[in-house]
Amino acid sequence: MLLDEERWAGSGKAGPPAGTRRLRRLSAGIAAPGAGLWALVAILAGLDAVWLAAAGIALAWPGLLVVVGVITVLLALSLLFSAVRPEPKLRAMALSSAYLAAFTTAAAVLHYLAATLALPLADPILARFEATLGFDWPAWVGRLAAHPELSWWLALAYHSSGPQVGLVVIALSAMSRVSRLWSFARLFSVALLAAVLMSALFPAVGPYAFYQPRIYPDGHWETVGALWHLDALNALRGGRLQALALSEIRGLVTFPSFHACLAVLTAWALAPVPVIGPLAILLNAVIIVATLGAGGHYLPDVLAGTAMGLALVACHAVQRGRSAGAARAPLTLSPDGAVGAVADSRAAG
Repeated sequence: MLLDEERWAGSGKAGPPAGTRRLRRLSAGIAAPGAGLWALVAILAGLDAVWLAAAGIALAWPGLLVVVGVITVLLALSLLFSAVRPEPKLRAMALSSAYLAAFTTAAAVLHYLAATLALPLADPILARFEATLGFDWPAWVGRLAAHPELSWWLALAYHSSGPQVGLVVIALSAMSRVSRLWSFARLFSVALLAAVLMSALFPAVGPYAFYQPRIYPDGHWETVGALWHLDALNALRGGRLQALALSEIRGLVTFPSFHACLAVLTAWALAPVPVIGPLAILLNAVIIVATLGAGGHYLPDVLAGTAMGLALVACHAVQRGRSAGAARAPLTLSPDGAVGAVADSRAAG
């Protein structure tokens, strides 16, 4: 992409004032590729504010101030590494971290508010679908309880999803794979919004609460991770939640499994990184399996989340292929003098 000065020089016109050029350089330091990303955050934040007021839920200020402070510092670093002391890798790291923190916070509040819709629970439907698939969830959890070491390792893998997002930011920034990093951010955003919407339409308490198995892994992260959302979920559905602290937000999404979807996206993002890539693919395959027990998900949740991740990656590949094809297409003058792209004759055939 040409700089402003180069575009003006090519047109033969006088360039923009020095103050305007400086302002554009400064704003570019904190502008993610595509203004739509930050616009999306603003829209979600506005929706959160309106919904919180309508539901009579207060947002605790201490947690909000911490999040805003962290995002502000990251944006300041992005500006520093762009307009003051150019460091493209550090700029990408700081800016993508700021965006992901802002978007995730806004989406997390929205997914809590969506639970206030209190639509009928989908657990009976998900359980029947699971039975139709021939999967016995209580028996699976019983086998995990009989093998505590396996259960512990699966739980450890499951809880690596969050740190892996940080690894994506660091690794892709360090390798100057900024385009892939922002593609991951966009896919992450679409996936999380889709999961929030689907869980609002098909809320569920999860198999631990629905099946109430007599035997399950005890003393490990699975039990905590699968049940700690119930108090908040019941309070939201009953209209009893009066205050929301960002530090206390827990995942309420059951269908589809965002963990399974994120595992696919993370594996795709890290795939080209030497050494880390193959290990990330194996680890995220384990995470998908671990989502059943450690995450307290039905099999349909896991299948839907995995399918959503694969579909997003496939759509991205198709879109990238079309963009690359358009860029390779030769240019020609049309009869009226306009410049246009001519498709390859073999493709046309």
